[in-house]
Amino acid sequence: SLPTERRPASPPPVVLPARPAGAPAARDVVEAFRAAGLRVPNPRDRSVDCGPDGLGLGCSELIATDAVTVYVFPDESSAGDVAETWSGGSFRRGAVVLSYLEAKTPAAERTRYEKVLTALR
Repeated sequence: SLPTERRPASPPPVVLPARPAGAPAARDVVEAFRAAGLRVPNPRDRSVDCGPDGLGLGCSELIATDAVTVYVFPDESSAGDVAETWSGGSFRRGAVVLSYLEAKTPAAERTRYEKVLTALR
């Protein structure tokens, strides 16, 4: 008889919660920053970190740049909870949270990112 072939079990795909209707996509926020002349170097889609195997934050979308990280949450309550946890290192508008925790963005520049996000709607 032939030996039984053993294959490693593949993990189930991570299913992220949907972005709320009316909330901008994380990539649209990054593009708005770029269009406004703001730095968004080295953009990376890290949405997989939203899921249970990553940071487990429960976000819908996550794009990190070297200047700011954009999180989109499935609801404003979740976004508010995370922004409160990161107080002083983040800004929230609706279901979108900007995080400066991984970037050394000067405070004066943060205001420019926040104005662009606030104007998106």
